[in-house]
Amino acid sequence: MNQPKFKVDSRLAVLLSENYRSSEYAIKELVDNSWDADAENVVIILPKPNTPDPIIIEDDGVGMTSMELQSEYLVVAKNRINTKGQLTIGKKRKVKGRKGIGKFAGLVSAGTMKLETWARGSFTSITLNKDSLLDASRDLEELDLTPSIEKISPEKHGTRITLTGLSQNLKFPLPEKLREILIRDYGREESFVILVDGKKLSHEHIQGETKITENNLEGIGPVALAFTVAEAKKPFKNAGISIRVQGKVVGKPDFFGLEESEDFPKGILGKIYGEVEADGLLSDVTADWGAIIENSKGYDVLKKWVVQEFDKNKVKIKFDI
Repeated sequence: MNQPKFKVDSRLAVLLSENYRSSEYAIKELVDNSWDADAENVVIILPKPNTPDPIIIEDDGVGMTSMELQSEYLVVAKNRINTKGQLTIGKKRKVKGRKGIGKFAGLVSAGTMKLETWARGSFTSITLNKDSLLDASRDLEELDLTPSIEKISPEKHGTRITLTGLSQNLKFPLPEKLREILIRDYGREESFVILVDGKKLSHEHIQGETKITENNLEGIGPVALAFTVAEAKKPFKNAGISIRVQGKVVGKPDFFGLEESEDFPKGILGKIYGEVEADGLLSDVTADWGAIIENSKGYDVLKKWVVQEFDKNKVKIKFDI
């Protein structure tokens, strides 16, 4: 087998100057790779501040064989969409990685990045060193990369990235900040679970005023509303309140008519993130779980209650835009 080498294209100069605004955003780029690999679970372990512990990002995606590592991963600045299309092969997700440079995101805050990947009966491990990459510059094709390759059970699949030698000149990644960044893109994804230091993403990880309330509504029974109004100026991609019935989210996030209210500040809508549990609506869910039946009396009752809970005089939320 030929020795794996980087393949350089004309965008190398852009690649080497690429920068991320923080360590948390660099880690988010690696999570995007897990999404593109059709992973269902991602586990992120962050080090305690000022310790030599590594950052670990592990997923259960499709992984890569040694041949795929050489033909795809080690091709610098390769645009995945141009070669594989806009959707992932297995789960038909919209591809996140577009620039082909996400593989280097880990080296923003670490001196060494070790990649271990399992796919189709093969285990491959390779280590990238930031200093070696920068020293090699345009001679990346001559950089010596010696992978470890083993035969394994074909059932094993996924990828683990271990970042060591974290830069002492940068702030260590904060779990709270990372969760808030990740929840913007992935908080609503039922088939993509992310754990950061053992905690799953939820509205509680958004910095802002949080409200949790319960009630027993006529015709529905017990309901529970939990939401946060984010302090961040940037609106959420999937803002609103999701309806959860029997543990499963129904349809898309909803504002329950708040968007039509003249008294409710429109600038707040994009900052609302939460969900309401209402198991009593089970008989009103459409067959595809895509929505609640339009003429559902139970939904009308729930809608009125949610709007009432959002009354700014009752929940005491700051509406400063």
